[in-house]
Amino acid sequence: MLICAFPNGAPHDWWSTAPAFGTSVSGDAFQLPNVLTPFQPIKHKVMMVSRLGNYTWSNDGDKPTPSVEPSHARCMSAVTTCIDADEAARKAKLPLDSAVRSTTSVDQLIAQTLQGQTGLNSLQTGLGVKPGFFDYRSYAYNQVLSWKSPTEPLKRNVNPRVIFDTLVGSGNAQTPAELARLKAREKSVLDAVREDANRIKKRVSSRDQQVLDQYLTTVRSLELAADEVSATCRTLPAPNAVPEPPGPQQGLSQGQDGYDHELHANVMNDLITLAFECDRTRVVTHLLDDARSEFEYRNIPAADRTRVGLAYNAGSSLHYHGSQHGEGELADTTENGKYKIVKPSNRDFAAINAWMGRKVAELALKLDAIPEGDGTVLDHTTLVFLSEMRTHDHDAFDLPILIAGGNGVLKQNTHIAYDSVGNDRQLRDMWFTLMRHVFGMPVTSFGEDARGMANAELTEILA
Repeated sequence: MLICAFPNGAPHDWWSTAPAFGTSVSGDAFQLPNVLTPFQPIKHKVMMVSRLGNYTWSNDGDKPTPSVEPSHARCMSAVTTCIDADEAARKAKLPLDSAVRSTTSVDQLIAQTLQGQTGLNSLQTGLGVKPGFFDYRSYAYNQVLSWKSPTEPLKRNVNPRVIFDTLVGSGNAQTPAELARLKAREKSVLDAVREDANRIKKRVSSRDQQVLDQYLTTVRSLELAADEVSATCRTLPAPNAVPEPPGPQQGLSQGQDGYDHELHANVMNDLITLAFECDRTRVVTHLLDDARSEFEYRNIPAADRTRVGLAYNAGSSLHYHGSQHGEGELADTTENGKYKIVKPSNRDFAAINAWMGRKVAELALKLDAIPEGDGTVLDHTTLVFLSEMRTHDHDAFDLPILIAGGNGVLKQNTHIAYDSVGNDRQLRDMWFTLMRHVFGMPVTSFGEDARGMANAELTEILA
């Protein structure tokens, strides 16, 4: 399971090729929108799903509503849990501005079923380098996708060196202090296990010796790349339960000389690929940016900008949260069976989304390039790329969702659209379906519904 989440919703472009409510398109009729064209080489392994909401836990009087405030913190905290963190805090009689309460997230439920099969039960990574305003809630809701338990958020780690050491070191046996001592002696993690590697080489065939040498060379190159990015990193602890940061600006500093967001994303993609290729873990959550991000995307190259019609201006600042609140509005009503575009999304917002789409597509292509069994690593991975809200309006219905891979259980080369608000389906049912059919888990429920409705499988997404 690989969950790649992005904040702030998507521009109207995401739904520009979507089918009418309650219908689907497949094969050649399924076309990727401009923000997702980097997935074209693996379009036959991709499914888009529209008209899924995540709001049945939000009440307006006596009926659920897709609008919730404060939206950024509450929606992000719910994207993998499908419950309202505020309601969980109220039940625990905790103040909303400091409470850290939710429920076990879908990725951690899956990780529990795989307990002991890999060195790491799960991995939490991210690219957030400039945390935004926390919406008067704990940082945990803005910087976390994984909840080990109702009181244990597992924060994303943005430091490539820490992720690297976790993957190629001896896992949890090496504490951050031990790793720091290794680095202080200018001794790499690979140098520390060189003697073991040499012993192994004496016991295997010449062909396997070549494979081992190639592997060690590749990992050493990746280690150097991780160090290049981490040169501008602040010291971060390994992800722990509720590691309350010393201040809101924990992470990489965008203002430091030499920081390269594109390189940071590339190295994280390589590390996630390594994690799956070497079977260090089978569950990864990757947060592409913190909720309500204030990051300025100066790094977006010309190709991504021009792909969505933004005139290229090298080095210009594309402020993420600001662009979300720039021009753009999708109606709740339909026009020819689709949402009516009241005002097209501004191109800054579209360019940021296009960049994120490309980085996830590049990650998917890396996984698809690795043979595994009767297919590739991507074939045996369920990659879910989604946001916690729809678009400029902050509403939690019709979430932007793309799924790649699926282990032969899910439909591919398809865009499935459910019905309009009130007759749409819920995100909790998607997670419920994936757990039952892709991972064979005998779960009977997931998430909450203020209407008291039980989970129902999304049979339409199954092959």
